[in-house]
Amino acid sequence: MAILESFFKDRWAARNSVSGKKPAELIYGVEDVPPLVTIVLSALQHVGLTTIFLIFPLAILREIGAPVSLATNVLSHAAIALGIGTLLQCLPKGAVGSGFLCPANYSAIYLAPSLAAAKLGGLPMLFGMTVFAGAVEAALSPLLRRLRSLFPPELSGLVIFLVGTTVGSLGVRYLIGAGAEKGATTNDVVVALVTFGVTIGLNIWGRGQARLFCALFGMISGYLTALLTGVLSTDEIVAVGMLPIFAFPSLNHIGWAFTPSLALPFAIAAVVAAVKCVAVITFWQRINDSDWVRPETSSLGRGVLADGLGTVASGLFGSMGLNSSPTSAGLAAATGVASRYVGFATAGTLIVLGFFPVLIGLLVMMPRPILGSLLVFTACFILVNGIQTMASRIFNARRTLVVGIALSAGIAAEILPNTALDIPVLIQPVVSSSLVVGTITALVLNVLFRLGQTRHVAITLHAGAAWNIEKIGDFFEERGRYWAARREVIDLVSFVVHQTIEEIHELATDIQTIKIDAKFDEFNVDVRLIYVGELIDLPERPPSVDEIVGNEQGHLRLAGYMLRKNADRVAVTRLGDQTTIFMHFDH
Repeated sequence: MAILESFFKDRWAARNSVSGKKPAELIYGVEDVPPLVTIVLSALQHVGLTTIFLIFPLAILREIGAPVSLATNVLSHAAIALGIGTLLQCLPKGAVGSGFLCPANYSAIYLAPSLAAAKLGGLPMLFGMTVFAGAVEAALSPLLRRLRSLFPPELSGLVIFLVGTTVGSLGVRYLIGAGAEKGATTNDVVVALVTFGVTIGLNIWGRGQARLFCALFGMISGYLTALLTGVLSTDEIVAVGMLPIFAFPSLNHIGWAFTPSLALPFAIAAVVAAVKCVAVITFWQRINDSDWVRPETSSLGRGVLADGLGTVASGLFGSMGLNSSPTSAGLAAATGVASRYVGFATAGTLIVLGFFPVLIGLLVMMPRPILGSLLVFTACFILVNGIQTMASRIFNARRTLVVGIALSAGIAAEILPNTALDIPVLIQPVVSSSLVVGTITALVLNVLFRLGQTRHVAITLHAGAAWNIEKIGDFFEERGRYWAARREVIDLVSFVVHQTIEEIHELATDIQTIKIDAKFDEFNVDVRLIYVGELIDLPERPPSVDEIVGNEQGHLRLAGYMLRKNADRVAVTRLGDQTTIFMHFDH
């Protein structure tokens, strides 16, 4: 009895710990207010990482032959749009915003359809279709709760992992000089080693401020080394110096157009962006909560709405679609700073940056070795968190195939990027990147493999030798694996059911059979115990010492109270001589 009481007390304490408990490795959680210096320097790190992805709108501008003055002006608007998207995502209250330090950045998801739009109708077509894509994503946000079974944790973990592979492979391409006019030189290697070495060294062995700002110090060290080695040439410095220090971005290039022929590619990109946003916010939930077990859907819905509205703002301000930044999440996991106040500072800095063309130029010309080093560094933390999120579930054959096939498809798209060039423009967004291919594959397979999956099972136990914990444990272990449920929940269900049956048997030894009826739907485990016999007592308040000691069934009242508290909801009903005990467990 003492062992039973101790077990239940421990489980009850664990299940009722404070939600959102800050992990030990996190120095500043989402609600914490760091010192002003920490906020400012952390924001600069995120700005540095975020502006790296200005290469996507820059690539489109170069593809259509935009002059330098127009390109600088568009990138100024792009920085302002990033600031607005970041601000929307960080809002802690209201209908919009996940409430996390979740900066926006430009994503390869929108690159293929954006290039097609720019070539078909110029910048107005790009901006108009971007507004359309943002509206599609925003429209998906209220549907997330109904569609949540399509976004199980292992799918979010898969998307996070694919994001990590995309970021990491992009970083490696920068490091080796792939796609550049010439490959990596000895000086490039030196710059990369200094940047990578300083960043990693401070992150692993640094203390205090050094660890917090390891990426910023690594970036500064890389710039200095690039200047000394000639990787950053004098001509580039002069070109940046000729840009205006302060200027209001012009609105002359802004216009909007729409064509039905590109609606499908942009809609597909918007769906993938929403799934990626769900994965990134799940990442933020996980690193901010040591007791995390499942995605919190209301935060996800507000985050997807903010992501979609950010893309709408980007189109209105004259840029391409944006998305929540996984690299910033990786940076927060690495440095231990996840305060949303850093997000507000990041948003403000990005908006202000749009009025300083010279600073935009300085960031855009960041040497490839520095870009590559920072991307590979953050990719490490993204990849590991993706693996941990996928591993939070018991994998069955269905889930294994969903994740395995989607990973294989994503990796194939990553190593065979030229395949998309031979495919019609209409479906190029589906095969344009590992993230898009893997995500679409996982979504389709997740829906397909759910067909015919039994969610409702029953077993009848008979008194005697078969009435033991092994039979109950084997039953729930097998169902938990089939359902791909969380192991700790299945273990708790198994234990509570066994102890309840033991209490029933002690109360009425003449009961011959008990039927266990179990149902699972991704987020709930419902169990019914059905038998012919007396009601057992499951008190809602703990029995007093006198009630326990002075009553021969006092220990049963204590056990009944603990059983009630270890399930999230309990109900006992009787119809005729048949008794049903209903137990609900959140999953």
